[in-house]
Amino acid sequence: MKNLILIGFLILTACSPYKKIVIPMSMIQTENWMDKPEALVISKLGPYKSKTLNEKGYVLLFDYSSYNHTPQKIQAPTNNYQPNMSVGNNRQIIQPTTYVTTSAKPGLDVNKYEIIKEKAMRFYFDKNKNVIYVDAVGYPDSVRYELRNK
Repeated sequence: MKNLILIGFLILTACSPYKKIVIPMSMIQTENWMDKPEALVISKLGPYKSKTLNEKGYVLLFDYSSYNHTPQKIQAPTNNYQPNMSVGNNRQIIQPTTYVTTSAKPGLDVNKYEIIKEKAMRFYFDKNKNVIYVDAVGYPDSVRYELRNK
């Protein structure tokens, strides 16, 4: 009996006059923001979290993720090994990074906080500061139904 119900369900869905079309949020946002200047994007979305250089231009990250407010507890090693730390003339040199941190999420160290729901948009800009692509992570896709061609 269950097999008959399953076969009936498959026939009904296969013979539907509508077809399901899924449009990813990245494609929707890319169409909305294509060739828009950086100033317009920042004025609409607010401060960005990081700026990274790439071969075609640069990438701005707008992070709207939800983080757990209690930091993760890191277990201390159980052995009693102490590293030899001598302070001398050989100090560690901190290399400059390729990103700029703004006030989007000040003081938030992603390594210490657990991500509850990741939601971010990466805007890829060309050398002229215009949007060429948007990568949306964590946003729902758009689903629509169209009539099949007969």
